[in-house]
Amino acid sequence: MKRILLCCLATIALSACSSHKPPQAPAVAPQAVAPQAAKPVVDSAALAKAALEKKIDANMAANPSFIPFAADSRELDEAGKGQILRQIASFQSSKKLIIRGYCHHGRAVAHARAVAVKQFLVASGVPAKHLVVRYNTDKDAQGVQIASK
Repeated sequence: MKRILLCCLATIALSACSSHKPPQAPAVAPQAVAPQAAKPVVDSAALAKAALEKKIDANMAANPSFIPFAADSRELDEAGKGQILRQIASFQSSKKLIIRGYCHHGRAVAHARAVAVKQFLVASGVPAKHLVVRYNTDKDAQGVQIASK
């Protein structure tokens, strides 16, 4: 009996010694953070897309068949591509499209513009055999006119 009592007493003493330590407080107390005013999240990609759409809308309103180019530029910009893509269904169904490049600075730039538009149309699914490239240097226009025949 003494042994049982001693075992129980030893068990109680050991269990009291092995109690869990209370969690210690962090060495540095966290500072109160003042609430900041909500800042609007500006998505630069969304702003750029909106500006591009606005430019395409303006070009379409002015003349949907005329693709403006920057002065002395031979490359079709994103607004021009968007303008073409908005009309691609009608371009694809046309039997013949005349692509006339304009630049009063010279034939090479006018021709390069027309070729850039032709390449984009072909890449967008318009059959190359339906496209005719022309250029004109006597107008003060800076772009490419697409006419359906």
